[in-house]
Amino acid sequence: MFLNDLQSEWAFYGRKLDVIGHLYVTPAEQPSRYPDLLFFCLYTARLLVDKKLTLSAATEIQKQLRLGQGLEKAVNWDEDRQFSLPARVIEYKGYAKSAISSSLLFRDKLHFRFAYMGFGLFSNGRHFDFCASASVFALLERIYCKYVGSGEDLAVLWDCAEAMGKMELGAKLNKGNCLTRAKEIYQSVTGDQFPALMN
Repeated sequence: MFLNDLQSEWAFYGRKLDVIGHLYVTPAEQPSRYPDLLFFCLYTARLLVDKKLTLSAATEIQKQLRLGQGLEKAVNWDEDRQFSLPARVIEYKGYAKSAISSSLLFRDKLHFRFAYMGFGLFSNGRHFDFCASASVFALLERIYCKYVGSGEDLAVLWDCAEAMGKMELGAKLNKGNCLTRAKEIYQSVTGDQFPALMN
Protein backbone atom coordinates (compact mmCIF):
# COMPACT_ATOMS: atom_id res chain seq x y z
CA MET A 1 0.00 0.00 0.00
CA PHE A 2 1.30 3.43 -0.94
CA LEU A 3 1.19 6.29 1.51
CA ASN A 4 -1.78 8.03 -0.13
CA ASP A 5 -3.97 4.97 -0.70
CA LEU A 6 -7.20 4.22 1.12
CA GLN A 7 -7.97 0.52 1.61
CA SER A 8 -10.84 -1.41 3.09
CA GLU A 9 -11.73 -5.05 3.58
CA TRP A 10 -14.91 -6.54 4.99
CA ALA A 11 -14.39 -10.10 6.30
CA PHE A 12 -17.62 -11.92 7.12
CA TYR A 13 -17.50 -14.25 10.12
CA GLY A 14 -19.96 -16.71 11.64
CA ARG A 15 -22.37 -19.21 10.13
CA LYS A 16 -24.78 -16.46 9.14
CA LEU A 17 -21.99 -14.08 8.04
CA ASP A 18 -23.57 -11.48 10.31
CA VAL A 19 -20.36 -10.37 12.02
CA ILE A 20 -17.99 -8.16 10.04
CA GLY A 21 -14.32 -7.71 10.71
CA HIS A 22 -13.70 -4.36 9.04
CA LEU A 23 -10.18 -3.30 8.09
CA TYR A 24 -10.14 0.37 7.13
CA VAL A 25 -6.85 2.11 6.47
CA THR A 26 -6.72 5.82 5.67
CA PRO A 27 -3.48 7.80 5.51
CA ALA A 28 -3.22 11.01 7.49
CA GLU A 29 -2.78 13.25 4.44
CA GLN A 30 -4.85 13.00 1.27
CA PRO A 31 -5.57 15.44 -1.54
CA SER A 32 -9.35 15.35 -1.15
CA ARG A 33 -11.34 17.24 1.46
CA TYR A 34 -13.49 14.23 2.40
CA PRO A 35 -11.63 11.07 1.28
CA ASP A 36 -13.92 8.83 3.34
CA LEU A 37 -17.01 10.20 1.64
CA LEU A 38 -15.48 9.92 -1.82
CA PHE A 39 -14.66 6.29 -1.05
CA PHE A 40 -18.19 5.73 0.29
CA CYS A 41 -19.75 7.10 -2.91
CA LEU A 42 -17.45 5.08 -5.19
CA TYR A 43 -17.88 1.88 -3.21
CA THR A 44 -21.66 2.15 -2.91
CA ALA A 45 -22.14 3.02 -6.59
CA ARG A 46 -19.95 0.14 -7.74
CA LEU A 47 -21.68 -2.32 -5.44
CA LEU A 48 -25.18 -1.26 -6.47
CA VAL A 49 -24.51 -2.17 -10.10
CA ASP A 50 -22.65 -5.42 -9.50
CA LYS A 51 -24.15 -8.31 -11.47
CA LYS A 52 -24.22 -10.51 -8.38
CA LEU A 53 -26.42 -8.11 -6.40
CA THR A 54 -30.14 -8.64 -7.00
CA LEU A 55 -32.28 -5.70 -8.00
CA SER A 56 -34.41 -6.11 -4.88
CA ALA A 57 -31.32 -5.90 -2.65
CA ALA A 58 -29.99 -2.84 -4.50
CA THR A 59 -33.41 -1.17 -4.20
CA GLU A 60 -33.56 -1.88 -0.46
CA ILE A 61 -30.06 -0.46 0.10
CA GLN A 62 -31.06 2.71 -1.73
CA LYS A 63 -34.33 2.98 0.16
CA GLN A 64 -32.43 2.96 3.45
CA LEU A 65 -29.80 5.41 2.20
CA ARG A 66 -32.55 7.86 1.25
CA LEU A 67 -33.23 8.31 4.96
CA GLY A 68 -30.29 10.70 4.98
CA GLN A 69 -29.95 12.17 8.47
CA GLY A 70 -32.45 9.57 9.68
CA LEU A 71 -29.65 7.04 9.31
CA GLU A 72 -28.12 8.45 12.50
CA LYS A 73 -30.81 6.68 14.51
CA ALA A 74 -29.90 3.37 12.89
CA VAL A 75 -26.18 3.86 13.51
CA ASN A 76 -26.91 4.75 17.16
CA TRP A 77 -29.37 1.87 17.54
CA ASP A 78 -32.05 4.27 18.79
CA GLU A 79 -35.32 2.63 19.78
CA ASP A 80 -37.29 4.59 17.18
CA ARG A 81 -34.92 3.77 14.28
CA GLN A 82 -36.56 2.82 10.98
CA PHE A 83 -34.32 -0.21 10.46
CA SER A 84 -31.49 -2.05 12.18
CA LEU A 85 -28.01 -2.34 10.72
CA PRO A 86 -27.61 -5.77 9.11
CA ALA A 87 -24.44 -6.87 10.90
CA ARG A 88 -22.31 -6.27 13.96
CA VAL A 89 -18.91 -4.72 13.23
CA ILE A 90 -15.85 -5.91 15.15
CA GLU A 91 -12.12 -5.49 14.78
CA TYR A 92 -10.63 -7.19 11.76
CA LYS A 93 -9.37 -10.68 12.65
CA GLY A 94 -7.82 -11.61 9.33
CA TYR A 95 -8.75 -13.97 6.55
CA ALA A 96 -12.33 -15.14 6.07
CA LYS A 97 -13.78 -17.35 3.34
CA SER A 98 -16.21 -14.61 2.36
CA ALA A 99 -14.84 -11.09 1.97
CA ILE A 100 -15.16 -7.90 -0.02
CA SER A 101 -12.17 -5.63 -0.59
CA SER A 102 -11.77 -2.24 -2.16
CA SER A 103 -9.17 0.48 -2.47
CA LEU A 104 -8.87 4.04 -3.70
CA LEU A 105 -5.54 5.19 -5.06
CA PHE A 106 -4.82 8.89 -5.37
CA ARG A 107 -2.54 9.58 -8.35
CA ASP A 108 -2.86 12.03 -11.24
CA LYS A 109 -6.19 10.26 -11.67
CA LEU A 110 -8.23 8.33 -9.14
CA HIS A 111 -7.94 4.54 -9.33
CA PHE A 112 -10.71 2.60 -7.64
CA ARG A 113 -10.50 -1.17 -7.18
CA PHE A 114 -13.26 -3.53 -6.10
CA ALA A 115 -13.24 -7.32 -5.61
CA TYR A 116 -14.83 -10.09 -3.57
CA MET A 117 -14.28 -13.76 -2.83
CA GLY A 118 -16.34 -16.57 -1.39
CA PHE A 119 -19.43 -15.71 -3.43
CA GLY A 120 -18.84 -18.01 -6.40
CA LEU A 121 -21.16 -20.08 -8.57
CA PHE A 122 -22.06 -22.49 -5.80
CA SER A 123 -22.62 -19.92 -3.07
CA ASN A 124 -26.04 -18.78 -1.94
CA GLY A 125 -26.97 -15.56 -3.76
CA ARG A 126 -28.82 -14.33 -0.70
CA HIS A 127 -25.53 -14.35 1.18
CA PHE A 128 -24.07 -11.85 -1.26
CA ASP A 129 -27.13 -9.60 -1.00
CA PHE A 130 -26.86 -9.65 2.79
CA CYS A 131 -23.10 -9.09 2.84
CA ALA A 132 -23.29 -6.31 0.26
CA SER A 133 -25.87 -4.43 2.31
CA ALA A 134 -23.96 -5.08 5.53
CA SER A 135 -20.73 -3.73 4.02
CA VAL A 136 -22.34 -0.45 2.92
CA PHE A 137 -23.75 0.23 6.37
CA ALA A 138 -20.59 -0.95 8.14
CA LEU A 139 -18.67 1.63 6.11
CA LEU A 140 -21.28 4.26 6.92
CA GLU A 141 -20.99 3.41 10.61
CA ARG A 142 -17.18 3.64 10.47
CA ILE A 143 -17.30 7.08 8.86
CA TYR A 144 -19.98 8.22 11.30
CA CYS A 145 -17.77 7.27 14.26
CA LYS A 146 -14.92 9.21 12.69
CA TYR A 147 -17.05 12.32 12.10
CA VAL A 148 -19.21 12.19 15.23
CA GLY A 149 -17.60 15.27 16.79
CA SER A 150 -18.33 17.50 13.80
CA GLY A 151 -21.90 18.44 12.93
CA GLU A 152 -20.78 19.89 9.58
CA ASP A 153 -19.01 16.69 8.51
CA LEU A 154 -21.96 14.56 9.59
CA ALA A 155 -24.34 16.72 7.56
CA VAL A 156 -22.21 16.10 4.47
CA LEU A 157 -22.16 12.36 5.21
CA TRP A 158 -25.97 12.21 5.39
CA ASP A 159 -26.26 14.28 2.21
CA CYS A 160 -23.94 11.89 0.36
CA ALA A 161 -25.89 8.87 1.59
CA GLU A 162 -29.20 10.41 0.59
CA ALA A 163 -27.89 11.35 -2.87
CA MET A 164 -26.65 7.80 -3.44
CA GLY A 165 -30.07 6.52 -2.43
CA LYS A 166 -31.81 8.78 -4.94
CA MET A 167 -29.62 7.88 -7.93
CA GLU A 168 -31.81 5.95 -10.36
CA LEU A 169 -30.47 2.53 -11.31
CA GLY A 170 -30.32 1.83 -15.02
CA ALA A 171 -29.65 4.64 -17.46
CA LYS A 172 -28.46 7.06 -14.76
CA LEU A 173 -26.42 4.54 -12.76
CA ASN A 174 -24.96 1.44 -14.39
CA LYS A 175 -21.70 -0.46 -14.54
CA GLY A 176 -20.41 1.71 -17.37
CA ASN A 177 -20.89 5.03 -15.60
CA CYS A 178 -21.10 4.22 -11.88
CA LEU A 179 -17.71 5.65 -10.90
CA THR A 180 -18.28 8.83 -12.89
CA ARG A 181 -21.70 9.27 -11.27
CA ALA A 182 -20.23 8.64 -7.81
CA LYS A 183 -17.61 11.33 -8.36
CA GLU A 184 -20.29 13.73 -9.60
CA ILE A 185 -22.38 13.12 -6.48
CA TYR A 186 -19.35 13.62 -4.23
CA GLN A 187 -18.41 16.84 -6.01
CA SER A 188 -21.99 18.15 -5.98
CA VAL A 189 -22.45 17.53 -2.25
CA THR A 190 -19.02 18.59 -1.00
CA GLY A 191 -17.93 21.20 -3.55
CA ASP A 192 -14.51 19.51 -3.59
CA GLN A 193 -12.57 19.91 -6.85
CA PHE A 194 -9.08 18.55 -6.24
CA PRO A 195 -7.14 17.83 -9.49
CA ALA A 196 -7.35 14.01 -9.55
CA LEU A 197 -11.13 14.18 -9.20
CA MET A 198 -11.41 16.33 -12.29
CA ASN A 199 -9.28 14.04 -14.51
